Amino acid sequence: MAQAGSAAPPRAEFAPALSLDQATRLMQGAFAYARERGAAVTIAVVDAGGHLVAAGRMDGMPFGTFDVARGKAIASVATGGESGKALMERYRMNPIVFGQISALSYGGPMFPSQGSLPIFIDGRLAGAAGGSGASSQFDEDAVRAGIRSIGAQAERP
Repeated sequence: MAQAGSAAPPRAEFAPALSLDQATRLMQGAFAYARERGAAVTIAVVDAGGHLVAAGRMDGMPFGTFDVARGKAIASVATGGESGKALMERYRMNPIVFGQISALSYGGPMFPSQGSLPIFIDGRLAGAAGGSGASSQFDEDAVRAGIRSIGAQAERP
């Protein structure tokens, strides 16, 4: 929902379904990024409808990081492809909206928090990925590395 005086975000065009192969390779790319830096993360990848396609926790990650990663990804795709960082700012400006909308996302969590990015393929929204378990910035960086590893973009064209 746009704030008074601000332009509404552009509407996303949706890409064909994100494949299991793409989601798995994205997750593995994010894991490689973390591993190269001596860290671990949990990654969840959802399609443009917010449905889980692939998810995994690196060794040592607490079980709760799964729902956090999924909730970050769902929030990104549910808002038409906003980054978690942008959603975090929107939440700060209007927390009641996210408090109410989270109940509408397939019974799953919806976390407007840094660590998630949309997945754009051929300029269209294909889904989103969320990371959890490290700092929010590291989660985002790992997700971005995963998105790049499949030749997709995290920014709206």
